Amino acid sequence: MQIIRWGIVGLGNIAAKFASDLQQVPHCVLQGVASQRDGQAKVFAKRFKAQRFYDSYEALLKDEQVDAVYIATLHPSHAHWSLMALRHKKAVLCEKPLAMNGQEVAKMLAEAKAQGVFLMEALWTRFNPLFKQVLKWIEQGEIGTLQYINASFSFYALDRPADSRILDPEKGGGSLLDIGIYPLFLAYQCLGMPQNLVATAILSNQKIDLQTSMILSYPNAQAVLYSGLTHDEEMGAKICGDKGEIYLPSRWHETNRAILKQGEQETIVELPFVGKGYSYEIEETNSCLRKGQLESEYWTHQDSKNLMFLLDEVRKNAGIQYPDIAL
Repeated sequence: MQIIRWGIVGLGNIAAKFASDLQQVPHCVLQGVASQRDGQAKVFAKRFKAQRFYDSYEALLKDEQVDAVYIATLHPSHAHWSLMALRHKKAVLCEKPLAMNGQEVAKMLAEAKAQGVFLMEALWTRFNPLFKQVLKWIEQGEIGTLQYINASFSFYALDRPADSRILDPEKGGGSLLDIGIYPLFLAYQCLGMPQNLVATAILSNQKIDLQTSMILSYPNAQAVLYSGLTHDEEMGAKICGDKGEIYLPSRWHETNRAILKQGEQETIVELPFVGKGYSYEIEETNSCLRKGQLESEYWTHQDSKNLMFLLDEVRKNAGIQYPDIAL
């Protein structure tokens, strides 16, 4: 079987989780890692047994021994480094959000098509076996016709430095792009594109969204969604139909447990993770590359385009803006 040689661009916390899970996926190797911080790449490479390390992203992208790259930089540079990787003929798995807005996403999709290179947004929840089970229940009509979705994602972040990734507008800070994307993803995945979307936000002094509420309306259903940085909460999610309900316990976006309720009957499914849960998006990327596919059937280019459209609509509704980044 073809060995897929991976590189990682940007070596923060999520890159460490990804690298850890990569070690548990057969028939692939961590070929190279790159950081723009002096010495960080060498330490990271030793920790996760990477074959090579680089002190610039460009150097890794020029490495002909790298087949695929995971883009784990800050949100505002996702598009730039993904485009650079595609131009170097590297398959790209880019951390969510794929970009800052729809215009950037369009450029990325066009470049992937022009280069004939694989590109996928790393929405890891979509590839979770438990989430696939949830979608199977819905498709089989176990809860009937969908009527309502309720999902939130919130944690307390106001004690962090003002220049932290989550609070700094220059770094794409705020709740929406970092965690609000998850409830939006759930509604979109289950119900598709809404007929109407309304949103409101509470902004900080730096103009990032501290709390964002969203209501998506469909012909016969609604999704009530929330993201916030002002408090901790139990983050469960409900998917309700006219014949039953699916409940995803906290934290729903990474849970390995789901409850199907049909009247008085309950069915509980537990599917333990391999590693931290990132292994499944790695396996999907590897599988697509071996088949010569340019996108995944489970999370397509159109899916990323649609989700970013919804994020842009929330921003317009709620008055959320980012410096030097136009809608």
